[in-house]
Amino acid sequence: MTRETFETLSLILGSDLDTPQVNVPVVKKLAIAIWTFSNQEVYRSIADRFGVAKSTAWQCMLDVATALCARSKEYIQWPREEVALENEYKFRQICGFPGIIGVVDGCYIQISAPSENPESYVNRHGYYSINFQGICDAEMRFIDVFAGCCGSMNDARVWQLSDIHQESVLHSDDYFPNQCHILGDKAYKLNFNMLTPYKNFGNMPRVQVFYNLLHARTRQIIERAFALLVCRFRRLKYLYLQNVLYASLIILTCCILHNICISFNDIIEDYEIVHDNDNCEVQFDNDDSIVEVPQRNENRFHPEIKRNIVDNELFANQRI
Repeated sequence: MTRETFETLSLILGSDLDTPQVNVPVVKKLAIAIWTFSNQEVYRSIADRFGVAKSTAWQCMLDVATALCARSKEYIQWPREEVALENEYKFRQICGFPGIIGVVDGCYIQISAPSENPESYVNRHGYYSINFQGICDAEMRFIDVFAGCCGSMNDARVWQLSDIHQESVLHSDDYFPNQCHILGDKAYKLNFNMLTPYKNFGNMPRVQVFYNLLHARTRQIIERAFALLVCRFRRLKYLYLQNVLYASLIILTCCILHNICISFNDIIEDYEIVHDNDNCEVQFDNDDSIVEVPQRNENRFHPEIKRNIVDNELFANQRI
């Protein structure tokens, strides 16, 4: 985080952090919290570094996290109207994929073993974790975050439980105007507002292979967003917590700070990207014909038809 970003953040949170419970200057309190989020250093070492008690270092982190999460709707916003159109245009510039306003995926945040129901937090890789769902725009800015699900839940289940899923079902036209959509990987179920890749059974036609290729290249944005988030806020590499309920607070706080840094063009250039394991370079048959589909209209129709419309458009454009 640059000095300019830090100073602006201290001005924004100044009144919220000036509390009588912890007699620490606002700038120092914010510095302790940012250092805590950015390192795997233990609280005893952080306390010695800043010349405060260990309990004070913890409380400073908690105060900053609470203040930022109270403002979460200011920094994590679903794109609407002109912003949605601008976001769709930026996504289209990546690979030509039309109608996208966001890309979604889940991310495992490793945690220490919880005291209650620890087996529920063991993910498919065999370690304790929180599965948090993120949706980001074309600039790797999070537009929705859902954190707190135990690691044993798969991405599709987390999506079903998320607030954005519930709200988008009730108010689809508000969240997905003009038949736009988000992209999800093969773990998710295809629906009208979320397009997923085609399943590969070894005989995919060219049009579907090309669709899957552009789908993966575009959806890589969310993987880059996760990589940038964890690279900047290394506390998320492993959360040692006596109370697992604090995990969602810390994750949401780091996502808010991530968005603030992007807003101030405070970007880390050197970070490791975890590539998607979907294999797009597959063998296909000689059928490169476009699938016949009904004409697009203003009414909702079967998601398979919508996906066919999109892949036909992508394939036709690359042959022009």
